[in-house]
Amino acid sequence: MRKHVLAVAILAAAVPAMAQAAATAPAGEIAIYDAAEAKKAVAKLADEIEKTFVFPDVAKRYAAALRAKLAAGGYDGFTDSVAFARAVTADLQAVAPDGHLAMFLDGGPSPQPRAAQGGAPVAPPPSPMERAGMIAPGIAFVRFNGFYGQPETLKAFAEFLDRTAGAKTLIIDARTHRGGGLEEMDVLFPRIFAKAQPVMVMDTRASVAAVNGPLPFRSLVKVDAPAELARSEHRVTPVSPASPWVNAKIYYLVSPRTASAAEHLASSFKGTKRATLIGDTTAGAGHYGGAVKLGGGYSAFIPFGHSYFPGDKGWEGTGVTPDIKVAPERALVEALTRAGVAPAEAEALSAEYMPTGSMARRTR
Repeated sequence: MRKHVLAVAILAAAVPAMAQAAATAPAGEIAIYDAAEAKKAVAKLADEIEKTFVFPDVAKRYAAALRAKLAAGGYDGFTDSVAFARAVTADLQAVAPDGHLAMFLDGGPSPQPRAAQGGAPVAPPPSPMERAGMIAPGIAFVRFNGFYGQPETLKAFAEFLDRTAGAKTLIIDARTHRGGGLEEMDVLFPRIFAKAQPVMVMDTRASVAAVNGPLPFRSLVKVDAPAELARSEHRVTPVSPASPWVNAKIYYLVSPRTASAAEHLASSFKGTKRATLIGDTTAGAGHYGGAVKLGGGYSAFIPFGHSYFPGDKGWEGTGVTPDIKVAPERALVEALTRAGVAPAEAEALSAEYMPTGSMARRTR
């Protein structure tokens, strides 16, 4: 069974989940390096990329580069598994940059805290949803650190939206959002849109879709596509009767840390003009895919799909630019003042609601 990664959460499924993750080597682990196994893993990685990477022409270039370096002895001399995986990742990125493509040790980015070498356990990741409530009169606020589709989060999000329906403004803070799936968006969209419409196109490589089936989200509708692709539209079906949220002003706070599924939402908001984006340009991780075992203790995240707003080209490598560009740390102040909060109060609320996680671009 192939494992598909939703941001930092690892979900095993019979069909591929949309994976929106920045795959890196697990922190704090020491792995015994086996040169023969490492080289076998590179050979398998080349084969897997060639079969499944979203763009077949680029896939061939990746595979050729790995095989050429392997044949030339370019992967000889390593003594450390983490350094080896990072070197292979760097070689792939040198061929064609991709916000998700990476080799890492089995386990990848884990939702469980790992013990640091010689130190205390690493702090657990933040909750997927934080600080949901009224931040000021008539202004609802919620922060997302990831869209992991957990039933308890979806229930809490729906209850928050229903409880605060009637607010004039909704502020969604995605400045520390690392990615995920579509379920949280599918809780939000039927409430905030007044008419049915597509908000995203998702192209999956046909060879992957033929083996694994369609992406497992009920809001996706299959549409015609070229033979090499399996194309779905992410569609909105508004609730009936219409929610009071259709009349609310929405601000979406972004940063260079805002990645993957959070960019899917950003692009949907910007394309439909349903929300105002405030902050800085997002991470530029616009492909989705899955994690595959390579053997020898290695895995890789291989993008097999590409997302883009209808009529647009997507945000891979470029990010989604905000409507109002300010330092991410100032984004909430900007949103609050635009919503009518006095400057001094906006400053105080921004300090109180400042994310604890990083808003800087993620590095490999």
